[in-house]
Amino acid sequence: MTVKELCVTAIIGAIEFVVFTSFSFILYLECITFTVLIFSVVFPRKIAVSGATVFGLLNIVLIQGITPWSLCYLGIYPVYSWIFSTWKQSLTKKLWILAFVCAFFSFLTGQLLQLPFLLFSKTLTILYLILGLKTSLIQGALSAMICLFLYHPTKKALCAIERKLDL
Repeated sequence: MTVKELCVTAIIGAIEFVVFTSFSFILYLECITFTVLIFSVVFPRKIAVSGATVFGLLNIVLIQGITPWSLCYLGIYPVYSWIFSTWKQSLTKKLWILAFVCAFFSFLTGQLLQLPFLLFSKTLTILYLILGLKTSLIQGALSAMICLFLYHPTKKALCAIERKLDL
């Protein structure tokens, strides 16, 4: 990676960290999936995935420490970024497709983050998965709305930045 790409990667990771941290204090409002999605469809794959990895590392180092849940963030969001980057052409054809994918992956995050409870008990994990359904469904619906309202203005701004950076 060039120095320019490394700097953009660091900025993307920092923005994702700020979005995650800021919105995690508001119940049900999960904006990190949309943020990872928008960076993944605008910027090149290696920068978007690396940025999501930097976010996961910042989350571990600055907030949560090394826990099974923080390691989930480190694993989930770079994979999401890779998936979104891979599907970039299909996702950006229709806004409703993008909103649905954003909602689905936001919902999926809520469910995947329950899996570390398997370290304690299968029954506890199933209980948390069932109890977390309501929260995950609301998060998914809110993520879809965020995507519907913010996708075009955010993409326009990020595309202008990406063009100026000539990545």
